[in-house]
This record gives sequence, structure tokens and C-alpha cells, in this order.
Amino acid sequence: MTARLRLILGIVVALAGLACGSSGVSASERQDLTELMNKLKGLVAKQVFVGTVVVTDSVSGTSGKKDIIETSSSSVTVNHNVVFTVTPGQVVAKITYEEKTRVDSTLDYQAHTVAGTKPTETTALGTLSDPASVSVNVDLRSDDTYQINFQTSGVEGVYKMTDTGATVCKRFEGSTCRPSSTTNSDEGKPPNQGGLGGSVDGKRDRNKPDVLAGSVSEALDRNDGSTGRRTVTWNLSRK
Repeated sequence: MTARLRLILGIVVALAGLACGSSGVSASERQDLTELMNKLKGLVAKQVFVGTVVVTDSVSGTSGKKDIIETSSSSVTVNHNVVFTVTPGQVVAKITYEEKTRVDSTLDYQAHTVAGTKPTETTALGTLSDPASVSVNVDLRSDDTYQINFQTSGVEGVYKMTDTGATVCKRFEGSTCRPSSTTNSDEGKPPNQGGLGGSVDGKRDRNKPDVLAGSVSEALDRNDGSTGRRTVTWNLSRK
């Protein structure tokens, strides 16, 4: 919220108190205050931007390990999209989230080999509109630059995992190895999936001061060896 908007809102609240609650105000004065208050409410409405802010995160990466016994590889992909729809008095966030990981490993011993695969998948799809969970704020500056801040909590997701392993015996005299295979699975509904927050900066076109539009793409910082990119596209306007 800009300083100008906060000032106008403060005046509206003060005038509302005078118009509705002061016994020392005449009927004609109360009518004048009401008309002024309605005009100020119109100014407040003109400060409100409506439109969309779309945030897309894309992540992919692989890593590996190899030593005398173990050879392993892992991969991760993330596709994450949030569409913020801004209307007067409300912000709605539509969240789409998908994360997939996979680990393949082989342990090579003298008498046998153990090979395993463990894929996981977490998905989430939902909509939030609670002001405590979702927000988009526009900070207009006197030099025609601006900053858009956005944030949303996550929604309930679905988690699935399958872990398979197999023991393969080598031909080795005197070996007591027995071939075997195992499969374990797990699933659940983890909370708060797909939440995000951030900000973007832009500069208004003086020929279109009531339109904020643009797009920016930047690298995502991750600590798991994968690389990511965030793209934010916004199109907001005020009437």
C-alpha cells in the first residue's frame, strides 16, 4: 500500500466517524461530509490495481557417485506455477506443483550385487484466497519505478514413493548368496506444498501510468545440485 493510499484511507475513516457518530454536526454538514467521503472512496478505488501476476519455477538436475563398491545417480525435476488473480478487495492464488525425484544405485560386492531404484513424486493443486495466506502488493515510487511483492502459502499435496531392490548372485565357489527382491511403497498427503514468495521491479510508461506490465526471468538458488529458473509475468491496471 502506497503512502498516498494510506493517507486517503485515514481521511475516509476520520470522515466516516464524523458523518456517523458526532452529535455536534448538523444535517447539512453531515451530508457534505458524506459526499466528500464518497469522492475519497472513489480515489481509493483508483489506487487499486487489478490483473494477474504469474510465477513459474522450473528446476532440473542430476548428480552421481562412484567408488569401489557403490555407483549411484539421482535426478530431480520441479514444475511449479502460481497464478495470482487480483480483483478489488481480493487476491486468489491458483497453485500447480509437481516434483519428481529418482535415485538408482548399485552396490557391487565380491559374491553379489544389490541394485535399487527409488522414484518419488509430490503433486499439489489448489486455490487460496484467504488474505492471511495470499497477497499481492504494489509499491509505487515518485520516480515512476515500482515494486510488486507477492506471496502465497501452500496447499495439501499427494506424495508417492516406491523403493525396489534386487540381489543378484555371482558365480562364486562356496558362496551362500541367495537371489532376492524387495518392494516398499509409501504415500501421504503432505501439507503446505507449492507456496512461494518474491518480488519484481519495474518502471511505468509515462504514456500509460495506469498500466504495470512486464516479464523477468532469473536463476533460482538451490542447494541440491540442480539448476532452476523463475519467470514472473505481470499485467496489472487501474481504471
